[in-house]
Amino acid sequence: MSYELLTGLSLITIGLSGILILSGLVLIKLGKREWHRRAMLTASILALLFLVFYGIKYFSYPPKPYEGPMKGLYLFVLISHSILAAINLPLAVVTVFFGLTGRLEKHRKVAPYTAGVWIYVAITGWLIYAFLSIG
Repeated sequence: MSYELLTGLSLITIGLSGILILSGLVLIKLGKREWHRRAMLTASILALLFLVFYGIKYFSYPPKPYEGPMKGLYLFVLISHSILAAINLPLAVVTVFFGLTGRLEKHRKVAPYTAGVWIYVAITGWLIYAFLSIG
């Protein structure tokens, strides 16, 4: 697969997963439990696909260094994104596990944190792409 195709697939899958997380939050607030479940599971599948595409890209093509004028801001976004992305994977697994096994009290406690981290990681992933495209 080409660098451009892998980049596009990565951006689409993580972007859609973030949108589905937001949709899932709205759906649960509206009391639409089954639609919430579907949105969140689809977001999880898309996030797994993102990891596959990103992994293939990372190991097939060397990462590009940022050469632009906003190096400090870029590094802040990159470092915070990387740390939270690493935290988000186990957090998401636990959250999905609690939801699927009916441990709803635990699910309700951890899910808002998971959603917030997930959305931040999705947005900053796109920002990192923008930084590298411009700089």
